[in-house]
Amino acid sequence: MLQPLMALLAVASLGAAEGTATQARCTVDTGAGSVTVLRTEDCAELTQLREERETLRQRLAEARREPQDRGDDATGGSGEEGTVEPPPSAEPPLPAAPVEANPPEERSAVTEELRALRREVAELRQSVAEAEARRALPAAPVQAAKAEPVLEEKSEREEALELLRNTNMLTVQNADPAEREVLGEVNVANRTQTGEVGFVLQPQVRVGTPWKVEFGAGAQLQNLAGEQEGTTGAVSAYALGQLVDEKGARPQLALWGQVTSPQGEEGVSAEARVLATKTFGQTRLHGNVGYSARQDTEDDYLLGLAADHPIGDRLLLQGDAYYVNPLGAEDASVNASVGTGLRVGSSFVVTGAVGVNATNEDVAPRLLFGVLGRI
Repeated sequence: MLQPLMALLAVASLGAAEGTATQARCTVDTGAGSVTVLRTEDCAELTQLREERETLRQRLAEARREPQDRGDDATGGSGEEGTVEPPPSAEPPLPAAPVEANPPEERSAVTEELRALRREVAELRQSVAEAEARRALPAAPVQAAKAEPVLEEKSEREEALELLRNTNMLTVQNADPAEREVLGEVNVANRTQTGEVGFVLQPQVRVGTPWKVEFGAGAQLQNLAGEQEGTTGAVSAYALGQLVDEKGARPQLALWGQVTSPQGEEGVSAEARVLATKTFGQTRLHGNVGYSARQDTEDDYLLGLAADHPIGDRLLLQGDAYYVNPLGAEDASVNASVGTGLRVGSSFVVTGAVGVNATNEDVAPRLLFGVLGRI
């Protein structure tokens, strides 16, 4: 009765041993041969690291290839679609019949294999990151070039408005210098800037540069009423340079300076002004603060405001008001003028204005005319 029972137990134990022997296991190569990994967690880590190593090797090979190399590989080098073979693995082929090892030898081999795999995977991660970063660098300059603003040429309307607004018939000036052009201008008035009665003629030539600086030179001819000496003349030269461009709430600022030779009873004089211009839609407002130093007469200072507004691209409405006060004297004057500028053709502007000049003794009209043209 015992013999059949013992035989049944032996068969069962053999079946269990065979099932255990057939379970899937990892192997590690050593100098003595392949060692079977017995711990499940070690086998899982080895499998994960080996798979990640193969994936990183493929990514590194793709990142190091040139675009044309990738195209040749994809088409088989002859224009036909082909398959890309993965890079060969650095692992040696596993023997078909792994040999069981003692636990101490198996643990030592597995530890060394895991340490080597971890180090290799970490190095591959860094190499892949560097290679992919180098491939992405050439795209940055292209994007930066696309972001650069394109400078557009001025339209015909903008050029016409620029010519209209460049007239200097009024006393209060704008802070926008002429650019890349030569202008000729002649202004005529029946009173001087401070209100003296007489004929006043002011021809001048203005040169605009690309650097926001304008230069000019001209003459001032006067034949004042009551003068016995007749007509007197003087030569003047000026420079206008932009200091700050208009941006947001900040106005455009410029510095203007002029030197005039002796005229009549007056000696050499020099005048400096700070000019400001602020744009509100099509309307521009201007402010001037100036000081004149004279050789034989009293110095004076000037405070002024002006505005201009275009109607279409041929007509400009403009006006100014300013206060001139000689130092140490009581003959200050207040002046105001309104006028228009009419563009004739594409190169000329005809201007005209009427105003009043008020002093402590009298209030009198003031008439002004002018012609501006591109040379």
